Amino acid sequence: MNNFDALESISGAPRYFAKCLAAMEGLLVAELEALGAANVEKVRRGANFEADMGTLMRVCIASRHALTVLRPVYAFEAATPEVLYEFALGFDWGAVMAHDATFAIDATIHSEHFPHSQYALLKLKDAIADHFRTSSRGIRPSVDRERPDVRVHLHISHTEVTLSLDAAGEALSRRGYRPEGAKAPLNECLAAGLLGLAGWKPGVTLYDPMCGSGTFTTEAALWATGWPINWHRRNFAFMQWRGFDEEEWWAVRDAFRAEREPVQTTIYTSDWDFGSVSRTRQSLSNMELDGAAELGRMDFFKMTPRTDEGIVVLNPPYGERLEQDDLVAFYEAIGDRLKFHWGGFSAWIISSDQEALKRVGLRPHRRHTVFNGSLECRWAGFDIRATEQVPAGS
Repeated sequence: MNNFDALESISGAPRYFAKCLAAMEGLLVAELEALGAANVEKVRRGANFEADMGTLMRVCIASRHALTVLRPVYAFEAATPEVLYEFALGFDWGAVMAHDATFAIDATIHSEHFPHSQYALLKLKDAIADHFRTSSRGIRPSVDRERPDVRVHLHISHTEVTLSLDAAGEALSRRGYRPEGAKAPLNECLAAGLLGLAGWKPGVTLYDPMCGSGTFTTEAALWATGWPINWHRRNFAFMQWRGFDEEEWWAVRDAFRAEREPVQTTIYTSDWDFGSVSRTRQSLSNMELDGAAELGRMDFFKMTPRTDEGIVVLNPPYGERLEQDDLVAFYEAIGDRLKFHWGGFSAWIISSDQEALKRVGLRPHRRHTVFNGSLECRWAGFDIRATEQVPAGS
């Protein structure tokens, strides 16, 4: 049974699902449309779309907001692991991988029929191996969890089972710039999404005065270069698919090079911690972005902006991941500093501590619920009105 084309769109172009973080769906849809995807449909934590191979390549190279891109290839109903095995055994796996390839399986399972997700994974692995064992004179692909040739995604919702091929392989959020030892770092896609939700674009002055591991700064600097976000990456899972055209791959890259439009952008980056500034400098250097931001060790509560307007982004301690003796006083101090020294700016703060965030003492003009790992957070934006009142000693 060859169901590889069973989930093709009416237009004939393959259908894909791009997964993203919560609250980033709108940004992802706009990005996919700009990259040439067709029939883009926003869904929870992602978007469905249609694309030819060249467009898929563009999406994987250039998407800032997609965590990964999946191509559904087989869908069926199963209420037990044994039925899952039988259906998966009958799929023509030779259409998507060679008998001597390596593979890995990821899973998202929400079903009372499959309470043990590892057992479902095991049955799917056995089905793939047994399919090749019977059709390839005993030769079967082997499992490689780190760098597989083909990554299969198993999705189960109640009794609905979908098998997909991961087009990216390693998560698209892993840009490759983060140095070791970063404390409580933001996910790269989260930082890019937060900048987008804040309305920041290349050319707008950005302040990152609590830079931490430098994710905001590095994402902004990469964006301003005009290069696709994963331009430095040379390996994607779709390169191992049957029918991959290397000439088309290089043609896509040549087109990106011709389309590139860098934007001169001023980024001021600082932190009271010297190690944070050093890690941010290393992140920029890893992407050959030395000099893209003005870096310095500085206490936010003693600094004043060097321009009359711009966007300031703050990722202060939450209390869960980093200790802060008095979060209430800390957030009150953030609010005071913004009110009396950052008039005319747009300030954005991410925090999981709702009570502390209220103590900023400013009315947010926009709020988004986002997740930093498992932490539910608010990304709150404040338009700071200009004031001449400066507290004594501030």
